[in-house]
Formats: sequence, structure tokens, C-alpha cells
Amino acid sequence: MERWMMPENIRKLIRKFVSEKPRNTAEIVSWLGAQKEIQQTNTDISGLLESDETIIRIGTMRRSGIAGREHHLSEWATDEWVAHHERGSPTKEE
Repeated sequence: MERWMMPENIRKLIRKFVSEKPRNTAEIVSWLGAQKEIQQTNTDISGLLESDETIIRIGTMRRSGIAGREHHLSEWATDEWVAHHERGSPTKEE
């Protein structure tokens, strides 16, 4: 029997997954598909991630070995991960 999860619950699972290290959209979709809590979802993952204030798009993947273009290949991280790994602004020497 399939269990449908509410978007907020899916968001919480993804937030925990990307808190370890940044992940691209395809990795997130693949990981979600392997979760026992989620049998199938037609959720727009990019839209779901963009609507979460604690998840940040940190880049876009230009090449991938993954076939198909169903999901944009953006890289995502939590705001805490970004804050922890953020480098200082480069200073221009004159």
C-alpha cells in the first residue's frame, strides 16, 4: 500500500539529507525514491526546495551522466551548511 507524504514531511526528509553535504536534484530524487516512507511522489522537487527557507540553491550542474531532463540539475544545501562553509569575501589589494 502506498503512503503519500505531505510536502512538509518530504521537505524535512530532504533537509536532513542535504544537511550532510550538498546534493543535486537528481541525487535527491533518487534518494527519495529509495525511502520506504515514500513509495511514489509526483512532487515538483525543485519547487519544493525553492519554497523552503532553509534550503539554498548553491549551483547548477552543467554536465551529468544521468539521462533525461525531467528535473533541473541544481545543487542544494541547507543554510547552515552554507554558513559553515562560506568563505570570506576576497579582498582586492591595490
